[in-house]
Amino acid sequence: MISNNQYWNNMSSFDFDDLFLLSDDFNLKNEYNQFSMLHNNLIKEITSLSPEIDQDQQQTLSENNSTKKSQRSNLECRVCGAPAQGYNFDQITCESCKAFFRRNAFRDMSQIKCRFSDSCIINIHTRRQCVSCRLKKCFNIKMRKEWIRTEDEKNLRRLQKLAKEKLKTIDLSNDQKSLITSSIVRRRKKSLITKSTNQELVISPIYRMYHSGFNSILYDEDRTLINNINNVYQLAINKNDYSYINKYTSLTSFLQFINDESIMHESLVNFFKFIPEFKQIDINDKILLIKSNFINIIHLHRMIIYNFQECSNLNQCISKWIGKDFHYQMIRTRQYSNRFMNYPILLKLALAVFIFNVNLSASWDRNQFYEYQNQKILFEYQNYYINILWHYLNYLFDEKEAIKAMEIIVMQILRFQSLMVTLENFVRQCPVYEQFHSLMQSILGLT
Repeated sequence: MISNNQYWNNMSSFDFDDLFLLSDDFNLKNEYNQFSMLHNNLIKEITSLSPEIDQDQQQTLSENNSTKKSQRSNLECRVCGAPAQGYNFDQITCESCKAFFRRNAFRDMSQIKCRFSDSCIINIHTRRQCVSCRLKKCFNIKMRKEWIRTEDEKNLRRLQKLAKEKLKTIDLSNDQKSLITSSIVRRRKKSLITKSTNQELVISPIYRMYHSGFNSILYDEDRTLINNINNVYQLAINKNDYSYINKYTSLTSFLQFINDESIMHESLVNFFKFIPEFKQIDINDKILLIKSNFINIIHLHRMIIYNFQECSNLNQCISKWIGKDFHYQMIRTRQYSNRFMNYPILLKLALAVFIFNVNLSASWDRNQFYEYQNQKILFEYQNYYINILWHYLNYLFDEKEAIKAMEIIVMQILRFQSLMVTLENFVRQCPVYEQFHSLMQSILGLT
């Protein structure tokens, strides 16, 4: 267990408080406050209080549930006529025909032959007698094989389910419950202020968002929030000069690179300072989130900064310092994100999602003993930004492509995390690690 005193002792000359001052070098306190007021008006309540239901309402709900159950019990499978419970692959089917279609939909029809005249009657009694005619009937009623989840999509679904189950197992102390309640009260008060002043911050939108015609509508609230996140990101990064990597040569040392990287990391901290949820959490939780997550998400930030372009000078140095295989795996992993080149705001939203990761660990345990002050709040904040990211993905793409994009983003983080194990092992063997910038020492797990 790492105590609070140890945090501050481990910081050496670097003080995380410097990164969280209310007034910073950007002199953007007013912009942040306006953004925060607008954001608090748009955000859903972190925790909703369960309303009391009177007896009449309970009776109405009971009647509605009975009606729905009665309607479901009258459904009939469109393939075999058996009782059905609902839609599967865009048609009403029973569980047997659902499983049959999932198993056989991608088979080569030319290899499946009917033993009779290709006109078998398919019903609950005969459905197992002819695979060919049963499958043809599935396609004739327009069942969609493209709706069958791939293994990657199933794995993503399982991950989401595990995350929800983990959230349910977290027990809140009275202090934490009190914190949640007080947070709701503050948010409601700020919401009233926003309504009374009628202020809205959209700082000269950098990206105009057009509906691609595929799917869901992007509501004005989401549109405004996404534009504001995009703009505060630009405000946070514009202060720094990131051209240092263009000056690298074969003589550049790993020590110089690590110390230069503190510029990149500090700019990302400055972005999170403008995210209202991150600003509200306990200072120790901020430190833990930075120490445990930055090493994995900094690569998304770097891709945005350099406009998805590879730096040949840096690549050659990385290959020399750490190894050609590590260099190859890093480039290969980054290339998966090139499909988002026209949608960099997706990665900015992903940064807001993954900064709230709590003790995410694929193959190592450096942060498994981190104890957060309020995990419940962090899970709620992350879930909120996941919803925003999902809304935007569905606005840009159709459902299948949106799922694939979400899967790619998640897998990128996991791949980077695995590669960072190699980096950290290399860093620990570096004889000059004590000369690293103190922020980088903390992020690399050296303090």
